[in-house]
Amino acid sequence: MKPSEEIAQLKQDNAKLQEQVDSLKKRLSEMEAVKPKSKSRQQAEQGLEMLKAGPVTKEQFAKLNAKYPSDVAYYIKNVLKIDVKTVRTASGSVYMLPEQFQKYQEGLAAEKAKQEAAKAEVKAEAKESLPQAPAQVIARAAVNPAAARV
Repeated sequence: MKPSEEIAQLKQDNAKLQEQVDSLKKRLSEMEAVKPKSKSRQQAEQGLEMLKAGPVTKEQFAKLNAKYPSDVAYYIKNVLKIDVKTVRTASGSVYMLPEQFQKYQEGLAAEKAKQEAAKAEVKAEAKESLPQAPAQVIARAAVNPAAARV
């Protein structure tokens, strides 16, 4: 065979093989589309929809996974790669998205500021309501400390 004929033959073979690769890729994508989603992915997507509506408690996630409710938050973090914040409260764990968590933190900061202001106000009122010592007693104590003790 001449080199030009050999090159032409190789190009034809290459084109046939490329067609086979393309058809196999197409078939693979069709098969993946037909394959059902995993249970963990389904729970993660349903949990994400719940989180978009607002903060979600562990008990609400129990509707999706009764045996391991906290796994839903884990699936959202690791399967969907979405950040989920966990807040431990007296009533249990609450899960929320970062935007909701930021609002929660701002609310806590505002509440803490109110409490500090209330404490400062109470201290100021307490100082005002304390009876003032007469000026003469204070003056005597400064001049003669022994007289002030009597």
